[in-house]
Amino acid sequence: MLFASWRYISRSTVVPVVLQFLTLSVLSLVTPDAQSHDSGPFAGTKAAAIAAARARAQTMTQSLLDLAAQYRVAPRADSNVENELHATAASRFEVLASLMEDDPGAVLDAALPAALRASLPSSVAPYLEQEVELEGTLEILHEDRSDGARYLYHLNSAHAKYSLHFDGVAPEQLLTGASIHVKGVQVANMLALGASRTSVQQLAPAPLPNTLGEQRTIVILINFLDNSAQPYTASDAQAAIFGTTSTFFLENSYQQTWLAGDIRGWFTIPLSSTTCDYASIASYAQTAAAASGVDLSSYAHHVYAFPQNACGWWGLSSVGGSPSQSWINGSFELGVLAHELGHGEGLWHSHSLDCGTDAVVGSNCTTNEYGDIMDMMGASHTAQYNAFQKERLGWLNYGLAPAITTVVADGTYTIDPYEPVGSKPKALKILKSTDPNTGLRTWYYVESRQPIGFDTFLSDPAVGMQNVTTGVLIHSGSETSGNSAFLLDMTPATPVYYWAYDPALAGGQTFSDPDTGLTISTAWANSAGAAVIVKFGKSPSADSPTVSLSTNQTVYTRGQTAYITAQVQSGGSPVAKAAVNFTIIKSTGSRLSANATTGSSGTAVYKMRLGKQDPVGTYQAHASVVEAGQSAAAATTFIVQ
Repeated sequence: MLFASWRYISRSTVVPVVLQFLTLSVLSLVTPDAQSHDSGPFAGTKAAAIAAARARAQTMTQSLLDLAAQYRVAPRADSNVENELHATAASRFEVLASLMEDDPGAVLDAALPAALRASLPSSVAPYLEQEVELEGTLEILHEDRSDGARYLYHLNSAHAKYSLHFDGVAPEQLLTGASIHVKGVQVANMLALGASRTSVQQLAPAPLPNTLGEQRTIVILINFLDNSAQPYTASDAQAAIFGTTSTFFLENSYQQTWLAGDIRGWFTIPLSSTTCDYASIASYAQTAAAASGVDLSSYAHHVYAFPQNACGWWGLSSVGGSPSQSWINGSFELGVLAHELGHGEGLWHSHSLDCGTDAVVGSNCTTNEYGDIMDMMGASHTAQYNAFQKERLGWLNYGLAPAITTVVADGTYTIDPYEPVGSKPKALKILKSTDPNTGLRTWYYVESRQPIGFDTFLSDPAVGMQNVTTGVLIHSGSETSGNSAFLLDMTPATPVYYWAYDPALAGGQTFSDPDTGLTISTAWANSAGAAVIVKFGKSPSADSPTVSLSTNQTVYTRGQTAYITAQVQSGGSPVAKAAVNFTIIKSTGSRLSANATTGSSGTAVYKMRLGKQDPVGTYQAHASVVEAGQSAAAATTFIVQ
């Protein structure tokens, strides 16, 4: 991954560096729901190669069908057809395998019916795809590369490890360690999975990372048979991770979280630096550390550090995990350590949104994978995590952490400077939209950044980001996905490679949401914090329905009955005879639906009997209603144990 080191680059140098970063390192600008991250000068060549491979797969599948028909009528003594069938199947198998990473949909489209596969000779079977259903533990890894980021998904079953390839958006609400059931098409040790919800079902959620308090971390320093270099000393590594990076965590978490642990190595492992085999690196590193007396089970984070090798990434990390695993390739410093350990705590990237020169948000926007230049999980080398990310970690708005003010009415709201410890609110959280089907919400987050601590670089004139300290930053984030943090460009008229200097909503400026009429204005922003004026635009009319949802308990055991109650009102009064649709999503992803009608009190109750075979974990409950031509929705959760 390419991190822009803003603190040490002059403004004249930063412009071309940022331009290069946006066009190469961040994989180009893609639509928010796109999963492909191809970009750069060779993107067109790669797209053509994928299209050609898809065409070959279709042609070879048809050839296989024709040969299968010939085989069924050919005399069994005639081996020519079988030999040709065998050769065609083997070539087709290679083409399908080559398509798996970039176009798993082509693999699904080319899959042969089970009955046809069964009719072919047994010698062909090893070269045919299979429809499979498997269970195991999910592993999500992220590669931070200079030529583009990518997420790797694996299923670790009782018998083998499979890579997962999604025809559509991968499940971004899951974390490493979740127990899952998958249904797809297998080619070698790869699975192509469709866009349907039934392709991946969660059987049990991943253990939630403990993001508060001491984070026990083991760093294992290794090198290779052909490269025994030790690019830094164990004491240097100690200072980088348990000094600088721990201080970063401590400051970000408002003194709630820090790193502590041990450094072991250097160990030379039996691998060459000319190969990139992260699984073997981890295995050999663990073996070497255990042989030196390390109890690996006592650490929440495992870090493997080594001199630069053939891997194209600077850092690789699991997204969550117990323990999490991070690989550091080359430089052992804050920019990569705090980023990869952020992944280890369960964080995804912090992006930016570009909607052209006339709009901040809209329907025709593109995203930048690392585009948040004010966040360590984006492009910054030192900046604190944004409020959406900190809320997910419990570092804001949880327990003893500073608060986020959830704005529900027009008014002027003040927030303290974002960085220092304090009891006053550090951010605002303003409703952007609610999904009418699920009730899950997307929010605007408002922060006031100042040149304090790891954000001190904001005061450097050479960096030229003073706009940030005299305005407020606005991000968006959704309850639907951890991978939904976007820095919004409050000065859209500035060309994309310049707006890194002026992303904030400056004093006296107003942002207006075109869909709702919501306005956010900066009254003032300085070293004391900021005052923000919020006005909700299109308020619901007096007869617009509202719905709330509750359960009689927050935790149930199997065999109990969950009472899920929807309350429908209009203008503050209960609505009788309103048709309510209930949807329950179990922890595995399977759904139940039911309908009920409200009584005179405006309530409707769904009684869900929990069977002995129902899965444990977190269940989502949703309710929606359409009344007088207008809709409303609500959601809540409960736990089955």
